[in-house]
Amino acid sequence: MQLRTRPLKDTFGLEVLDVDLSDLDGDTFDAIYKLWQQEPLLLFRRQSLSERQQVEYSKRFGDLDILVRDDMISPKHPEIIYITGLKREDGTPLGGLGTYEIYWHHDQIYRQRPASGSVFYAVEMPENDGRTSYCNTKLGYETLPDNLKKALEGRRATAKYGMKKESSTQRDFKSSPETLKKIDEKTPPATHDIVLENPATGQKSIYLDPNKTLCIEGLSEDESNELIDAVSQHMLQDDFVYTHTWRNGDVVMWDNARLWHKRDAFDPTMPRFARRTTIFLRPEDFAVPEPDAA
Repeated sequence: MQLRTRPLKDTFGLEVLDVDLSDLDGDTFDAIYKLWQQEPLLLFRRQSLSERQQVEYSKRFGDLDILVRDDMISPKHPEIIYITGLKREDGTPLGGLGTYEIYWHHDQIYRQRPASGSVFYAVEMPENDGRTSYCNTKLGYETLPDNLKKALEGRRATAKYGMKKESSTQRDFKSSPETLKKIDEKTPPATHDIVLENPATGQKSIYLDPNKTLCIEGLSEDESNELIDAVSQHMLQDDFVYTHTWRNGDVVMWDNARLWHKRDAFDPTMPRFARRTTIFLRPEDFAVPEPDAA
């Protein structure tokens, strides 16, 4: 079947129209699955999903991840994490990632087997605040100058939890260094191919984090940083970046192997609450870091 869509930006991103994710037939789901293989960023407006429905929908794409950070997990559905600055009655955080800016990154690049699909459901979002931007690493790769393509080809890079800039997760645990140490111990350095290829579509994308990648194999620290900076500067062109202004009921699906993302800070006096499921996308259908580990 053919889905009705409209572009989020001339270069990438699609809004999918007239679809209720809580009540999908097989043909509509298959069409969404195929569309996501081609397009890394999909938006569905005006959705109403219970936690159970969000989990059931997400599971149709692959196995779901359970985050190492148990402070963010839903008490009834551990596959769901809460992204919010709200607090419980006793003053403890309801979820994680606060109200501050979050820098450009690939989710989970610091894990040896990263989950690469995200379904993000915006339950309550402050109007015109806390925008999220996405950078298309597929388009970035396709337009790389030949010298940078050659420098990346066949290379692997090592990333570590919260290494370069002060990471979002580190800021969550400023007052609890013991918790930060425990999470750090659970996430030793992980090494991945820099250029990923989707076996189903032939698309290639860059998998290199400007804030968590420590080094590139075969290069010195200075050479690694110089190459990471050159690639990042090329990637962050306006044509490759889409900035999303949230509305309540938005569901955004992004392929973490083909996109960086970042979030703007927002007014801490305003409520913001979202739920995310994270998916191990199938390596035969998507570009997956370490597909042999799946």
